[in-house]
Formats: sequence, structure tokens, C-alpha cells
Amino acid sequence: MSRQFKIALTIEVAIMLCLWSIGYLFWTTICGNSLDQCFTNDNFWTRSGFLILSVVRPFFFSPLMQAAYIGGASFGPFWGSILTVVGAALSAMAVYYPGHIIGKKIVRPWLSANLPSTWQLLRTQDYKVIFVTRFIPLFPFDLMSLLYGVADFHAKRVFVFTLIGAIPEVFFFASFGEPANDEVMMRGLRNIAVFGFITLLPLLVYEFISRKNGSSLWTRLKRVYYELLYEARVNNEIIKRHQYSSDKIPIILLYGFGSSRKTLNVMETLLTKRGFEVMSFNLGGSLGVFFTRGIKETADFIDRKIQRQMKRYGFKKVHIVAHSKGGLVALWWLLRMGGSEYCDRLITMGTPFKGTWLTYLAILTPFGFFFKDVWQMAPGSYFLKELHKSPPVPGLKVYCFYSIRDKVAIGTKAIFEHPSDVTAIPMHHVSHFQFLARRDVTQAIIKILRQDAAHGRGRRGRDNDPRNQPESGIQDDEEDPQSDPGDEEFDSHSGAV
Repeated sequence: MSRQFKIALTIEVAIMLCLWSIGYLFWTTICGNSLDQCFTNDNFWTRSGFLILSVVRPFFFSPLMQAAYIGGASFGPFWGSILTVVGAALSAMAVYYPGHIIGKKIVRPWLSANLPSTWQLLRTQDYKVIFVTRFIPLFPFDLMSLLYGVADFHAKRVFVFTLIGAIPEVFFFASFGEPANDEVMMRGLRNIAVFGFITLLPLLVYEFISRKNGSSLWTRLKRVYYELLYEARVNNEIIKRHQYSSDKIPIILLYGFGSSRKTLNVMETLLTKRGFEVMSFNLGGSLGVFFTRGIKETADFIDRKIQRQMKRYGFKKVHIVAHSKGGLVALWWLLRMGGSEYCDRLITMGTPFKGTWLTYLAILTPFGFFFKDVWQMAPGSYFLKELHKSPPVPGLKVYCFYSIRDKVAIGTKAIFEHPSDVTAIPMHHVSHFQFLARRDVTQAIIKILRQDAAHGRGRRGRDNDPRNQPESGIQDDEEDPQSDPGDEEFDSHSGAV
């Protein structure tokens, strides 16, 4: 068992014990030691009080089954179930909206860029997903409410299908509140079966009708499966677009955590259109496609890939443009693995040089068991300390694009504070996921590379050096005649982290 796995397991166990303790204390503080007799008087005020407690229950980490049990013991299985279900639906909305805010700038752009069919499934079939995850109690109730918000499920559907789908689970645990005997248990199981059939039947009928129209949940799930398969096997293959010229300095594009080469399409197209040689590599990770490999291992990987390409095409050096986690990979390669021998220009965009708060969310979930990189990008991590202690390299220039709208590497946290030659470039109109999708960002990259080339060769450098002369003949201050001058942003959004 690895050290990372042991630490993650310890954290998860400690969190679960802590949450269960808080949930237990929540009800024992209100009910005393006897949860069976929490509300001794059955009237309007006690029912209203229980309903309010059911709504705020998730913020005290009390599981739904606990509320259902207390409701059944206090008001009987029927009214206890009704009150608990209504409270569950309201509490789901209370948890849904914070998730909605979290996902708005982070998760939804990633899904729409990397997995459009999956995104379409969530947008059109979300009510079926809600019902199934509510109907089957194996899914954590409050965590799913949060995820519904993150994935931008429709709020009305979350409320309605939570109200319907949670009935069997709630009634089952509410029945335990009655005195235990065989007759009660049999009646409870019978009622659960009836409730389950009544709530499930309409969805099965609708699913049958939808299947005939080709829009059923099963059809959509198959599309998602084939999309993932296509993404893993086809869409990220290294395609040799043309014969690279040894007279030009190629630009290596690196993407960020959890994304794939698809997110580089916009920038690669724009740079190629302006006469630059562009390369990108499949950095591997989850499903062999989504970048979740460790930063040091990836730096070793790109070292071998770059040297192989340099020998194949006769390049003398390369430039690197990297987004988010890709910038950490590039800097480790440059400062700690001798990559500066082949590269003297690095442009980073939204790279979390001081770590990112999002890693805490990952570490506190099962991601922490498997992905080393989320630990490496945590604020104050050993990896980041090592990176910042790296000695400066003469001749290496680092340009850091940063933005206060970036919710991953917030503001100046995307600036590499180091004795090396570092230039910080503010782009406060750009969010984290727009760096790879905007023309003005690509124009800034082009301007930097051409100005550096011109300064390096004197007044003749920019106009006469074939490595920096665009094939289309377009100069820096000219607009691309094939583009819409008013269109600053492409429809597809990049999704690297």
C-alpha cells in the first residue's frame, strides 16, 4: 500500500467519523439521548419544527435515514415519511445552489469542451438521473444534491424528482420508528413495494415511449460510452499533419489537469494559421486520455518526446506554451531536468504556481487515493517548494499570463516568483477556461514570440527570419482576413485545470 493511499485513507476515515459524530450530536442535542421520543407532542408546531430540522440537516452532516427514523418514531410512518420527504426535497435545493456556483466556472466548461455528448445527456436526461439516484439509496443523498448543482441540473427537476424518488428510502427507515414486530415489518416492506411500484411505473412508461423516439436514457448512455471510447482511442491519437521544417522553432502545447488534447484545437489552429509549427502530445492519465499523471513523471515523458522529435526533424530548440498544470510540468523539465538546453521561452496561462484551493476538494474525495498530481498542486506542497527552490537558468524567459477572473489559479498565484527572468502579463478579462479559446490570448502569444525573436537578432530579425515569418504573410498588427474581427471567443471552451 503506497504512502499516498495510506494518507488518503486516513483522511477519509477521519472525515467520515467526524461527520457522523456531528450528525449524531445534532439530533441528540435536540432530542436528548432518546431519539425514539424526540417529539412527544404531535401537533402543528412540532411537525413544523421537525420539517425545519429536516431542511437544515445536511449542514450538520446528518444522514437522511436518521431524520426518517426520528420522523417515523415521532409522527408515525405515514406523516413521518411525508414530512421527511418534503424536508429532503427542500434540503436538496439548499445544497444544490452552492454546487451550482462551484460548477458554473469550472465543471461545466470542462464537460462541454471535453465530453459534449455527456454534457448533452446531463442537460436533457437529468431528471432520469435524479430519479434513479434517489430511488436507489446506495447513492449518498446530500453529496448527489451537491453534484446536481455542479453539473447544472435543472433546479425544478431536482426538487420534483427528489420528492418522488426519495419516498421508498424514507418510508423504509420511517417504518423502523414503530415498535418492532413481524406484522409491522411485513406491512412496512409491503408498503415500500407499493410506493416503489407507483413511483417507478410512470418513469418506465415514459422511458419506453422515449426509446421508440431514440431519445431514451439507455440510448443516451450508449452515446456517452461511445464518446468516451472514441475520445480514448481515436480523438487523441497523434496525427502527423505535415512535414515539420527544421528552419522554424516549433511550439509545444501542453494542456492541464483532467483535460485532453482536444482542448488545444482552437489555439493550435490559430497558431498554425499564423505560420507557426505546432506540436502536442497525449500526456496520458485516466482512460489513457485525461491528464492525471504525476507532474514529475510527465516531465520525464515530454523530455523523451521532445528529444525524439528534435532528432527526427532537426530542430535546434523549441518554445513551450502551457496551460495550468502543463506549466508546472514545463517548468520542472526546464529547471530540474536540463530542458533549458533545448528551450529558452516558456509561456504559461493560469498555472497554479502557488497551488490551488481546488486540490483540497480533490484530496477530500476518492481522487486523493489515485491521483498524485492533486497532492503536488496543493498549496505549500513539497513539490511546489522544490520547484521554487530551483536555481535560475541564464537565458530562460518565462511569461506568466494571469487573471483575477481565474478561479483556479487566482490572480497573482499564477505568477512564478523566482530569480529567473519572469514577466507577468495581466489578462483580467479572461477566465481560467478561456485562455485556450480566445483569439486575443493567442495574439499575445504570437506577439511575445516574434518580439523576442526580433530583439535577439537586431532590426532584421522579425522581417527576415523564416522561423517567424507567417506563411500567410499576415503581420502582427493585421487582422486575420478569414476571421470575424468582432468574434473574440470561440463557441467551444477549453477545459484544462
